[in-house]
Amino acid sequence: MKDNSPYIEFCFDFISPYAYLASTQMPALSERLQIPVRWQPVNLPRLIKLSGNTPPTTVRNKAKYLMHDLKCWSQYLNVPFRLIKPGNFDSRAALAACQSLQDDDRETFSTAIFKALWADKINYQEKDWLNTATSSAGLPPEWLLTDTYLQQMDNLNNKTAVIHKDGAFGVPTFFLRGAGRTQMFWGIDRLNFLELAVEKALS
Repeated sequence: MKDNSPYIEFCFDFISPYAYLASTQMPALSERLQIPVRWQPVNLPRLIKLSGNTPPTTVRNKAKYLMHDLKCWSQYLNVPFRLIKPGNFDSRAALAACQSLQDDDRETFSTAIFKALWADKINYQEKDWLNTATSSAGLPPEWLLTDTYLQQMDNLNNKTAVIHKDGAFGVPTFFLRGAGRTQMFWGIDRLNFLELAVEKALS
């Protein structure tokens, strides 16, 4: 794929339930619109700090509403979903491993980790939950990092800073790139607007 070809950049962190829900829609969206989707992990806590945003769970009424909203979205999209508390697990090892992968491997890995956390019954509070998740999904063990963890975290944090500069403040965030001026869309409820922008750009 040429660098100037239009594509969607899908920015996510595994700790976000809305990013999980959005991830379930990416393959069909890419096929329907005939445009590549590049999966880009980001460090959400770092992005929130950089942008001055506030985690939604810090507002009691908003947190209560989001529990209802997430169930509604999972039913609307007809995808499996279990409600867990994002702050109960550390996604950095998974993000670093994801950052080290490219293209289809990154998508395959990300899909498996999202499913393990937000749809399956994996115990995400166990220290080795990531090993369990990758093993259960039949993923290559070499996809998990050891000696390059710090390097990949640096790459991840640098990418997080780039998308913050481009306007991001949370996930899921989608950038339509390579079709003139870059356009940003935030939230699963903006997928329709993203589709319209793609259709217009490709027409």
